[in-house]
Amino acid sequence: MKKQAELDIIRVDMTSEDEAILKSYKDAVDGIAAFFGKHCEVALHSLKDPEHAIIKIVNNQHTKRVVGGALSEHGLQTLLDFQKSGKQDFTIYTTSAANGEPMRTVQTVITNDGRSIGLLGINFNMSIPLAEFISAFSLFHEPVAPVSDNKDMMVADSVEDLIHNAVGDMVMDISTNINIPNHEKNKYIVYGLYEKGIFDIKGSVVMVAKELKLSKYTIYGYIRELKN
Repeated sequence: MKKQAELDIIRVDMTSEDEAILKSYKDAVDGIAAFFGKHCEVALHSLKDPEHAIIKIVNNQHTKRVVGGALSEHGLQTLLDFQKSGKQDFTIYTTSAANGEPMRTVQTVITNDGRSIGLLGINFNMSIPLAEFISAFSLFHEPVAPVSDNKDMMVADSVEDLIHNAVGDMVMDISTNINIPNHEKNKYIVYGLYEKGIFDIKGSVVMVAKELKLSKYTIYGYIRELKN
């Protein structure tokens, strides 16, 4: 009974303007999911029928929720808190995917003239390998100017940024090369970085090892193989 009473508190008689506002968020849902990639689930909720609040969801393989699904307990609490305070803050917390993997979630209440009409939730799976995360974002790197005469060197704010960007780009190049077996991709990533001169930078072996989740000894081994 308590749960039903809480749902009735947040339930809204939607106007045509409310519906139009929520509809305008559907493209944003697609955009957010496209930017962050397949490990980011984005859900849009309407308060017209809180028991079946989800009106759009992308990358739902993480939580297995579907259109027509109910609000989560966290989502309900976010909306109840808004009803009490009237403050449109972000709610950030950690939850779990359907398979138990950790997810970081941010939610924000969608309003119209101070009234809550919906909820936008973004869930990011925190268990993905770092190299895969970098690979996804390397698609969005802006073109950069060459340093001196070396067109393979990238402009970066720091050595860490340069190596981060170089590893991300190399991961993308190698991971999409179907001629390289999966079990050898890390080796060819290291080969490519060596050819670009990345390992001439002091401390680069340790930084590359951290990015690829390999030991520094594995990196040294690949470099020795290449030299021989």
